[in-house]
Amino acid sequence: MTRVSILAPFFTLLMVAAPALAQENPYPGRPGLAFPEGTPMETASCSDLQKTIQNLQFPSGQRIDLWASGPLTIVDTDEVLWYVGICSLPGIRVLCVTYSDNGMQVGDVVTVRGAMRIQDDKHILLDPCLASRD
Repeated sequence: MTRVSILAPFFTLLMVAAPALAQENPYPGRPGLAFPEGTPMETASCSDLQKTIQNLQFPSGQRIDLWASGPLTIVDTDEVLWYVGICSLPGIRVLCVTYSDNGMQVGDVVTVRGAMRIQDDKHILLDPCLASRD
């Protein structure tokens, strides 16, 4: 058996699977959105958020995760949870409910990612959420 004949099935599988992997983006044209615990094709910036959530319809009971990156505008705690917020008005603000501030301070550029709930046209809540410096 030649090396080519051994590897042929592997390469055939790659060629068949590649288009399927490329179609995995469930929210095309909406930066930062992913399936639960998934990773989006790109992280949304503060300026992307309007496009990301505009006319977004949540199927009943479905979780959608958001990954967004921007400057921290809020770092606060109630001594149990931490609340870190990115982006500022007049744009859309994102509040991440997490378990630690990880030493982050207002002004740091961070990425937040978690289960998204749109509160209104200017506020998104991520709970649960993870936050880390870029």
